[in-house]
Amino acid sequence: MRNAPRLALAVLALATTRSARADEIAVATDAPRTARRIEARIGMLAGGGDVADVTGPSAGLHTSLGARLGEITTMAEYDYLSIGDAYNDRANRHGTLSRIGATARYALFRTRDDSPIATETWVEAGVGYERIAWGPGGLLRRPDLALGFGAELDGRPGWRSKHPRHLGMWLGLRAIVARAPAGDMPAVCGGPCTQASPPSRNDVSIYFSWGAHFGR
Repeated sequence: MRNAPRLALAVLALATTRSARADEIAVATDAPRTARRIEARIGMLAGGGDVADVTGPSAGLHTSLGARLGEITTMAEYDYLSIGDAYNDRANRHGTLSRIGATARYALFRTRDDSPIATETWVEAGVGYERIAWGPGGLLRRPDLALGFGAELDGRPGWRSKHPRHLGMWLGLRAIVARAPAGDMPAVCGGPCTQASPPSRNDVSIYFSWGAHFGR
């Protein structure tokens, strides 16, 4: 019985140590919510553009201005892209695409903000409106839907201050879906089929995106 007080103290010390370690693990795994901030982005889009039967390489400028609160960022966007047939296509139709849009982005995972550098992965969805001007003449205007995902590196100069600056790079993949104008294309069988049908009016353009972001 003489060792009972010592045994009780040892058990209490062990329980306290385990509790402290559990608290440290919880703090390390539960990253705090990112503070509110304004951010701008400038970069490039490059991939394949799809406008009815005009399908080929497409690339150009991407810009956005947005506000972030926690894991959600809302952005107003503007894109200016080249679009047209593939280089070896005899039709050789080319033009430019101007697009304005509104996009919401959600951060799936972000490392802690108590360091000068953070990383983040996100998904996004948005709507837009396109104006396509063909070189020889003619305009096409239409709405679209954008879906994408990506990752970024976020440097934080002055990260110990209450309102640090943010500067970094991002890389993403984006799909833009729109409807082709109604045409008089006949129903056909482009391959073995049981029923002929006209070509699909769903245009899907796929772009890689990359660039720089900055804000505070």
